[in-house]
Order: sequence, then structure tokens, then C-alpha cells
Amino acid sequence: MATSERTSEVDLLILDLDGVLVDTQDAEDGALAYVGTLMGVHLTHEQATALFSGKRVQECLDLLADMAHRPPPSDAVQIVRAKCQELIGATLEPVPGVEDALRRVGVELCVASNSPREIIEKRLADCGILDFFGDRLYSAYEVNAWKPDPELFLWAARDRGVAAARCVVVEDSLVGVDAALSAGMRVLQFNVVPVEAPHREGVPTFSSMHVLPALVHGGNLS
Repeated sequence: MATSERTSEVDLLILDLDGVLVDTQDAEDGALAYVGTLMGVHLTHEQATALFSGKRVQECLDLLADMAHRPPPSDAVQIVRAKCQELIGATLEPVPGVEDALRRVGVELCVASNSPREIIEKRLADCGILDFFGDRLYSAYEVNAWKPDPELFLWAARDRGVAAARCVVVEDSLVGVDAALSAGMRVLQFNVVPVEAPHREGVPTFSSMHVLPALVHGGNLS
């Protein structure tokens, strides 16, 4: 690992996948909105983001079913996965600055995502950053607990032998921020597009991955 900025107060950095390491959240939301149109529900980009970001696919399909007063197509999950891949396209890049931040942060890294493990592995591999994490990949599907349930983060910490209080989580969605707070972990809210206010009061927000190492160790943007 390159230059370390480690302190004794942080032992594990837990990162979400979509919207944090890879900028695929819009594709995920767009794919779900596409299924919505098949069901007669037409959502703006802003509505889709507010409804779907950070949530598991089945929960989003249930929301669409409530709005449409009809069930989704029987193969809706497959439609979402295929449409998402179409929207992502042939080339997937990490969020700008991620590789530099992961090299410099100086603590153990893992990924904890609501996505299935095979999608986590594929997206990390496709954008060339899987080696930063090895097998330290945690899927909600493996523990049967999806954000905002804190169990996914708590499972990752237990598996790495780290107390919750010594973990820092990087999240972009409200459900992810709530899961981290419920787990008793410090959380940093990352958004590619700067936001005016955090999802929850007191949560630091940032929009450049280059400042992540300093934030992990208690620094600020000034």
C-alpha cells in the first residue's frame, strides 16, 4: 500500500459500491424507472432517484407495484439487470479519484453493498479496482439484510474483527447513511454532484474522492 495516513482510531473503511466506487447509481435508477414505464408509472429522473437510490431491487419493484396497482412483470429483476447494463454501456470507470484515495487511506478496505456479490465483483473488476478489496466483499443477499438495516455493516465489521466504533462508512444514499448510523459507525456522505445538505444532520458530505483519506482520519475540507 502506498503512503499511509493511518491513525489508531480507524481500523476499517467500509465503502458502498454504486454511487461511491463506481458511478452507476443513475443507471440503476434508470433501469428501475424503465420497468416503471412498462407498468404505466412514469417517473422523472429526480423522482426515480428519490424513490430508488440505495434500495434493493425487490423493494423498488414493490414500490412500483403499489404505485401502479398491479404486479411487476414476472421477469422484472432480469429486466432491471439487463437494462442497467445497457445504460452503463461497454466501459465502466471508477469514480474519479477513487484509486488515489484507496492507495493513500492507509486502513483495511471492504465493500458492503445491497447488490448481489457477482455484481459487486463484476463492477469492481470491470473498472480495475477489485484488487484493492480481495475477498472483502459483503453482499446484503448473503446476510439477508438490506440497508437501512445495519446488519450488513455489522457483519462486515465482525468478519474483519473490528469494533463498530473503529469503522468508517462511505455512503451516497439515505438508506446507507441510516444503516451506518444505526450500526454505531461514523459515516461520510459522498455525492458525485455536490449537495447542499447531508441526508442526516451532522454527517460530513464531500464530492471529491481526493479528500477521502483526510476525512477518514478526522480531517475536514478546509
